[in-house]
Amino acid sequence: MLTSEQKERIDQLFKLWQRGLCPGGQVVIRHRDQLVYDRCFGYANVELEVPVTDETVFHVASVSKQLAVMAIMLLHEDGRLHIDDDIRQHIPEQVNFPQPVTIRQLMNNVSGVRDIWTLSGFRGVRIDDTITQPDAVRIISRQRGLNFEPGDRYMYSNSNFVYLAEIAEKVAGCSLTPFLQERVFAPLGMTSSCFRETYWQLIPKRATSYRDMGGGFAHNVLNYGSYGSTSLHTTAKDFLKWMTTFRKPAICKPETLQIMMTAPTLNDGNPSSYAGGLMVGELDGKKYVQHGGSDASFRSFIMCFPEEELDIVIFANTANIPPGGAAFAIARIFFGLPEPEAKPLERYVEAFDQAEAPGFYYSNPPEVATVIITAKEGTLYLQDNYGQIPLQHSGGNKYTSETGPMALLLGATPALVMGNDETPLTKASSAGECSCYLQGYVGTYYNEEVDARYTVTEEEGLLYIDHFRHFKRRLYLYKRDHYITGGGAGSCVEFVRGSGGEVLGFKFHSGRVQNLGFTKQ
Repeated sequence: MLTSEQKERIDQLFKLWQRGLCPGGQVVIRHRDQLVYDRCFGYANVELEVPVTDETVFHVASVSKQLAVMAIMLLHEDGRLHIDDDIRQHIPEQVNFPQPVTIRQLMNNVSGVRDIWTLSGFRGVRIDDTITQPDAVRIISRQRGLNFEPGDRYMYSNSNFVYLAEIAEKVAGCSLTPFLQERVFAPLGMTSSCFRETYWQLIPKRATSYRDMGGGFAHNVLNYGSYGSTSLHTTAKDFLKWMTTFRKPAICKPETLQIMMTAPTLNDGNPSSYAGGLMVGELDGKKYVQHGGSDASFRSFIMCFPEEELDIVIFANTANIPPGGAAFAIARIFFGLPEPEAKPLERYVEAFDQAEAPGFYYSNPPEVATVIITAKEGTLYLQDNYGQIPLQHSGGNKYTSETGPMALLLGATPALVMGNDETPLTKASSAGECSCYLQGYVGTYYNEEVDARYTVTEEEGLLYIDHFRHFKRRLYLYKRDHYITGGGAGSCVEFVRGSGGEVLGFKFHSGRVQNLGFTKQ
């Protein structure tokens, strides 16, 4: 059980959801089949002033993946497929890359298949567009290359689980929700759970997603109708019924669950940390499985310590409290573990001229993080597609925001800080380059795999890239023929030259898609 002091400490983790009319979430903690903490915070719909209750249904984003994997594992258990089958045995019409990829490699995120949401972004799709399952399948099936050889490394890709849903439906002969309703939801009594298979599907008591703008909220629209990798809708207490399976598998054989909860060994002999739709790890010697989710401003995190019989579920309709960090903090409180010792900030400086702060910042490829800082009337702001979020000066070159735990260190050695992790940033130069040199890049570039066309232009010594569905963005020089661009998570544009030095095309590199080549037309 939790003491009153422990409950108060947990309450404080969610203080941003206790500020009156604001979004929030559900937090439940179960120990040995007993709820030891059960609280609902904030509002499911801020406009209509509908509070979050036990019955509020949340879009739980990537927490969905473990249910798609269970559908596959049940079909494996039935003998209707084998997880070491090449996926071409079941969906040959959806595969156009030459390498063989197995179902197990999809489950373990080691397939090398490029990520659907990153591909969609390069195609010109925006997060608030309507996105259907056929849309997602069509883009994935056009891919003629992988990020790496299957089994070489772990790289998170939502495409893997879109494929799993497609395989499950092909083999089962029905869509994903009816299959899971019969084999999982109904047997476990999960009466508030389903996959949203179309963006027009009505989900009773569904929460709305809100972005915290620091002093107000914006509606963060999500119109997903793609599923397998995402789109499970459920409540925290409903999901606890599923998590009982991790210790007491009533809907499958114990060996089936063991396969699902085991991470693979990579081709080089090193272990991976991603099992079947679940991350595996240890906290102070205590083994756990966990997974988080993030779509629009919906956030989710589930964590299970099977041997200690401890389950933690956090579902939210806002992103101002990272649920993964909160879940680990809860586990430490429950087990009586000390909080991790805060490391001194390596790039913190006492003296700092705020006038030097505005600009475009980026981290080194391949996983490019970009930050845009603006200034107005003596206040610095973090700029994004929804507007400007005010930053608070915490001393020296450190700035924070009320919208979350992120901190920025600005100045000569800038960095993005999350907890004890510092990601070095580079402030891009605002200076231009030689116009005659940049003219070699100017032109129109096309990629057939995402059916997208980009235009590169030069204006007064500055290089820009434009797509008709995205705003025109500046290309910032990283190194010769390599440029960084913002938008979304940011990406690196690598221009490719021929033997004579002429520019033939470019490649996009982002966190989950590598070497997506565009040809200069």
